[in-house]
Parts: sequence; structure tokens; C-alpha cells
Amino acid sequence: MSSLGPSLHALNRRLTLPLLLLTTLLLYSCRRDNLFTDSPGVRLNFSKDTVLFDTIFTTVPFSVTKRFVARNPENRAVRVNIALEGGSPSPFRINVDGASGVAFENVEIGPGDSVYVFVEASLDQANQNSPLIHEDRILFNTNGTEQSVLLVAWGQDAHFFFPNRAIQGFPPFQIIAGVNDQGQSICETVTWPNDKPYVIYGYAVVDSCSTLRIDPGVRVHVHGGGGLWIYRWGRILAEGTLEQPITFQSDRLEPFYAELPGQWDRIWINDGPAGADNVLQNVVVKNALIGVQCETWPLQPQAPTSAAKVVLNNVRIRNCSAAGILSRNYRIDSNNLLVGDCGQYAVALTGGGEYFFNHTTVANYWSYGIRQTPAFIMTNTYQDITGAIQVRDILASQFVNGIIHGSNTNEFQLEFANELTPQFTFDRFMLRTDQNTSNDSWFPFQERIYRNQNPGFVSTSDRDFRLTEGSFARNKAIPVPGNSEAIRDLKGDFRNCDNDPSGFVDLGCFEWCP
Repeated sequence: MSSLGPSLHALNRRLTLPLLLLTTLLLYSCRRDNLFTDSPGVRLNFSKDTVLFDTIFTTVPFSVTKRFVARNPENRAVRVNIALEGGSPSPFRINVDGASGVAFENVEIGPGDSVYVFVEASLDQANQNSPLIHEDRILFNTNGTEQSVLLVAWGQDAHFFFPNRAIQGFPPFQIIAGVNDQGQSICETVTWPNDKPYVIYGYAVVDSCSTLRIDPGVRVHVHGGGGLWIYRWGRILAEGTLEQPITFQSDRLEPFYAELPGQWDRIWINDGPAGADNVLQNVVVKNALIGVQCETWPLQPQAPTSAAKVVLNNVRIRNCSAAGILSRNYRIDSNNLLVGDCGQYAVALTGGGEYFFNHTTVANYWSYGIRQTPAFIMTNTYQDITGAIQVRDILASQFVNGIIHGSNTNEFQLEFANELTPQFTFDRFMLRTDQNTSNDSWFPFQERIYRNQNPGFVSTSDRDFRLTEGSFARNKAIPVPGNSEAIRDLKGDFRNCDNDPSGFVDLGCFEWCP
């Protein structure tokens, strides 16, 4: 019998253990699967919603590791797919429970349990054209529910401002002038010296009774969606020079972004007291949604026109995806202003106001889509926060020595409600318009309103709005008596640099010089 192999009894004994083991494994597998929930509403809890790398390294690439926790609040386990949205090209790397990579599938988190996620940021400081702020996200997919944790790294050496406050209905912000280290409101003047760039993430706020003074040559870079907010009774004095202008632009420094509109939000200025004017002088504002928005506090719809002014002398505003200047119930004084290439209005003056615009060039040749709106609009109405239409007074305003032109047939529009009579005049102005300009109260010298003439810019395709020698705009302006702000033009040349014996100078912000 031995030659026939083991007996049936012996064979049965040998088979019993593997069969029992297989059965146990199958039963365990079934029970284990039952431990996991497949509910589509499962959401993880995170110890942080943003991982910020705020340590600045100025000479060498840096490698910093931070961590956060993803917790499963359910009473059953979950399987989670975790991935770095930017993939391999991202400057970030992640490690999930000891495993490194950019994507992880079916990461198991037990009921009430957590996993540690480690994040490393490695930036190349040698590339000065790299972004000042690097962003990515870690994506979590739990049974089809998407969640994410934002990763933010500060790149080149700069002053960085990151939001630490939030009020419902307003963007996240940090108060940069008007609060002490203990969080108490104070009145103060904060100066930004020209030592290194200033980078704003979210909104930077100048609070009531405080002033932000910006020195010549300062470069302010704003991350997408952010801006500078001068709150009610706050003040900004951004006073650059011809040789060292102050620049507001995006934090993206790559060549692709150099002229791309709409990369950040706006400079937002609220109302203030008489004499506390907000001054932008020798300033460049570019690539925003709205360049400068000055208005009375929206939550007080009945507020009168701001007693404080915005002073715009030797200012260039361009490549704004909505508007270059949006004013509501505000006073504006301006000399040598250039506003170009905006997706809706270059200049929109709404509600009440008092305006002085001298040697202005508005040139809207927007090329990122079809624009249905004129380059310049002035109206005494606006819709307030409640939806009501407000009608306000426009008082004692002057528009002189300017050019309003662009690629549309009508680039100039006046639109007034009849309840009030606005008080303003246009004199020595080139207008591209199909609107009637025969009202003697608003256009008292018809022979000095030049309709639908070619201004003779150097190159509209290159956005060079200087004048050519044969420009129609030459020698049709007269210096405003007592006004010293426009003795030189926007590029710094003396007006009447061609020594024309008539004493006339050129329309717009640029003077032609031999």
C-alpha cells in the first residue's frame, strides 16, 4: 500500500490546513472590505488648508519640509487617492506615510485615524525670471469627493504679505498699516523703502488714519486675485521719480506674463477727508483686472462724494482686463496720464465727482477679444449695493489738452440722468466718437474739439503712443496757467521742446521733440 502513496485519511489531513487557511483569508477579506465605506459624501479633515513655505533663501536653492495631517472622521475606513496637481514639473514633492512620489492610489485611512503628509519645496533661486510665489495643490479624492490643500512657497528674496484675516463678503487680507504687534488699531505711517520687491498675496490693507508711503523705484508684485486696499480714511503716497518709477504688476516674472492682462485684482481706494489726498506720481500700473478703483464706501450708499482726491501725475495704466480707472463719487486730479488697452473701459467716471484731467492720452486698442464699450465714459449715475440707481452731482470739472482714441468707432460716451445738471467742460481735445458734441455748456469752443482725426501715434501695434512729427495732435494745446505739474511730458521732455513760436504744445501726455 505504501507504494500507492498516502492514504485518503492522510491526504485529507494534509489538505485541511491549506483549505482552512484559504477559507480564513477569504472570510477576512470579505470582513475587511466591509470595514471600508464607499459613501460619496465622505470628507476628510485637514490640520491645515494651506501649507506656506515662508522662509526666504537668497543665494542657494532651498529644500524645506513641512507636514500636515489628513484625518478620516468616519467610523469606517476609507480609501483615498492623493496626487500633486502639478505632477513632476512641480517645485513641490510629497510623502504620504513614508512613501515618496507625486501620486498615490488607495491610501487606506482607518476609522478616526490619520495619515501624515510631508511636503518639500525646492526652488531654483538662480532663475530671476521665475515666479515670486509658487503655488500647487495636493488633491484628495475620497469616493469621488474632491478636496485639496493649497501649497504656497515664497521664491526670490522679497517682502511678502500673506492674508491673516477674513471678513465675510470681502477678500482675505492683512493689515499692513494701522495695527500694532498686539493686534490693536493705531494710526501710523509705514514706509516701503526700495531695498527689495514687495509681494502681496491676498489683499494688503492700509487701515483708517494710517498712511502707506512708497519710495521711488519700489516694485510691488501682486499674486492672482490680490490687491492693495486703502480703506476709508487711510492714505497712499506712492511718489516715484522719472528715473525711478514705482511699479504695480503681477508676481509672474516669466516673459509670457509680461503683457498679459488680468493677472491681479486692483488698487482699491475708499473715501477720506479733505486734504488727505491719495497720490500716485511716476507710477506704472499694469496687467490688473482694474488698475485704480476709487470710490466711497459701498456699504454706505448715501455717502457724499469723497472729500479726499486721487492725484494721478505722470501715471501709466495699461493692460487691464476690465478698466484702467473706475471712479465712483470721487475727485480726481491728473496731469500726464496714459491709460491704454483695457477690456471694457479705459476710464469710467461714475456717480458724483470733481475732475481735472490735463494732458491725458486714452488709447484703447484692446486685442484680447471684442470690446463693445467705449474707451472713456462719464455718467452721473451708478447702481449701489442695494440695487438702487443713484444720481449724483458732477461739479466744476475740466478736461483739457487730451486725446481719447482707440480701435472702436465710438470711444467717447457721456450719459447723464436728467435730475441733475453736471458741470464740466472739454477743451482742446481729440475725440474718436459718433456722439453729439455740440452742447455749448460742455464743449464751449467747438473749433477746439477735434473729432475723428488720426492722432498719429508712433505705433498702435507696438503700443507706442508717442506722437510722430506729422501728428494731428501737435501744437493744439495750451499750458494751463499756474499748473507746474505738466511743464514736462510723461517721458520727461519739456513741453514746446521744438520751440514753436506760437507757444502751443501738443495734445496728450507726450510732447513731440526733434
